[in-house]
Amino acid sequence: MAFAPCISVRDTAASIAFYENLGFDVDSSTARPGDDLHLLLHQGEFCAMIYSNGDLKNWLPVLADTPIGFAGMFYLGVDDLDAAYQHISRHAEIVKPLTDHHGQRMFYFRDPDGYVIGVNDRNLLKASDDLAEHA
Repeated sequence: MAFAPCISVRDTAASIAFYENLGFDVDSSTARPGDDLHLLLHQGEFCAMIYSNGDLKNWLPVLADTPIGFAGMFYLGVDDLDAAYQHISRHAEIVKPLTDHHGQRMFYFRDPDGYVIGVNDRNLLKASDDLAEHA
């Protein structure tokens, strides 16, 4: 079973535009008034959900006092890291440029709500003998 991240956002339209600008597809078939939830797809695969902050906190009142964003990050594996860096750096704040960490190249960007997303080479990550060491 895999984790399915669901991130709270201030403005779903702005977040959708941001992620589409980065090359993501958005499936809004689940969105409706009072339940503004959208699925993010990268290279045809589900990777996360974005949820209107107000609607999410109505759904899960335990999150009412939780601010948008958090101390942590998400990772996205891509087939062409250099092309992804060139494209994303034109549309998003790069918070850590391309770097090498234990043989795994990666970079990090921030989305409009402050979430930090690390991007790495999907093929190198899959080939790693010790996934935890490189994540």
